[in-house]
Amino acid sequence: MNRWISFLYIFTAISFPIAASESFTLRIAIEKGLENNISLDLAKQENRIGIKNMRMKYRKYFPTLNLGYSSTDTVTYYADDSHSRQLSATLTQLIYDRGVLRSSIHLEKERLMLEARQNDLNRSGFIFSVIDGYKNVLELEKELEISKQARNAVSQQVEIGHLERNLGEITQFDFLELELALADMDIQITQISQKLDEARSAFASVMNMRSCDIPMLLGELNYLYSGFVNESSDYYVSQAMQNSIVLKEIEFAEHKAQADYALLKKKYIPDISLSCTAAVAGESYPLTEKSFSIFLNLDFDTPALPSSISAGIGKNSDEQRFRKITADSDVMGNSEALYSSQSGKVVMERTRWNLDKYRRECQEEIEGQHKAILVLKENLEAARRRIELEQKKVEIEELKVQLGEEKRIDYVESQIALAQNRIKVFQTISQLYSMEIAFMNLCGMGEPSSSGRHLIEGSGL
Repeated sequence: MNRWISFLYIFTAISFPIAASESFTLRIAIEKGLENNISLDLAKQENRIGIKNMRMKYRKYFPTLNLGYSSTDTVTYYADDSHSRQLSATLTQLIYDRGVLRSSIHLEKERLMLEARQNDLNRSGFIFSVIDGYKNVLELEKELEISKQARNAVSQQVEIGHLERNLGEITQFDFLELELALADMDIQITQISQKLDEARSAFASVMNMRSCDIPMLLGELNYLYSGFVNESSDYYVSQAMQNSIVLKEIEFAEHKAQADYALLKKKYIPDISLSCTAAVAGESYPLTEKSFSIFLNLDFDTPALPSSISAGIGKNSDEQRFRKITADSDVMGNSEALYSSQSGKVVMERTRWNLDKYRRECQEEIEGQHKAILVLKENLEAARRRIELEQKKVEIEELKVQLGEEKRIDYVESQIALAQNRIKVFQTISQLYSMEIAFMNLCGMGEPSSSGRHLIEGSGL
């Protein structure tokens, strides 16, 4: 018997694994969302590959080796045929390139660091979006709960009003007003239910899951939530100047424009490289004819007249030495670079102007959003105080109705108003958090887990 019980227990655990995930805490939702978001991991992998490729550029500081082999068979009429075989090895060392390689590596490093920072912000942004979607569902569930409670209270008053009408204590018109209030609550509940379904679908989309696979979400919005943006606007401005990804991108564009302009000013300075070639040749193996050469190469990438000069010495055999100078120019070649310096200066000045402009606009936007958040916090506190007062008012009106000093419809309307204001408090809490998310993204900051812990009670964070 014990064996059968053990078998059934194991079978049930294997066959119904979903029982362990019939609900989500916010922590589980974040972990599941990150697990389903493959693009975040792919972006990190791409960044790591980019770093490896950037490191490969350092090899250009070292000599390059080129191995060659040639075989030539010549048929000559009325003479002996000739056969030629040659093996060669050429070492080429870059000596000076006007700082092009160093600038390229430096800019690539900066770009990859910016990309890694963007990946971190994308991850934080995704966590924020999970919290925001989770919050929207809980908000609408709370609105639905409050509306149903108000509807039940109104329904009780309608039943009492029905008895009072039959007894002739109230008019038919008064009773119709009660029924209309009840119908309005039914409409409101239907609308909130529809919004709740839409919110769950949106949350499922963020989680990369189907709506039917989203389990019950645990926790509830913290009624006393007062936000996590608590520092002065100057603090957030300073953080944005250090962390804003948009600002970093504009700064990178400025650095690149400065580097490009610095190189353009050196366009009349040649690139310098040194090449050494050693070879052995002969008509048959073993090859015995040895040769060697060394050349200094100057490459001028000047506008309208790009040129190259090569000077070297060497030997073709033990009995033959040589000295060689070659030069060639492409007349009117690279003519599109005639005004490259002026163009590069314009680009540099424009990016600098864009940087200063964005800094000013960013500071103004941060100060404006910070002020709006503070105002919303004040409105939230005022709304909470108003609910306390309305709760006392409803209790007094309930006594007045029992004493016959007030119409029942007035009491019902006060109950509905109280419910609507409670809903507005949770809507304001939701709005406050969404504003704070946008504000933190603007500043390039983000501590999503801690903010979610304060927002949602029972989050599991």
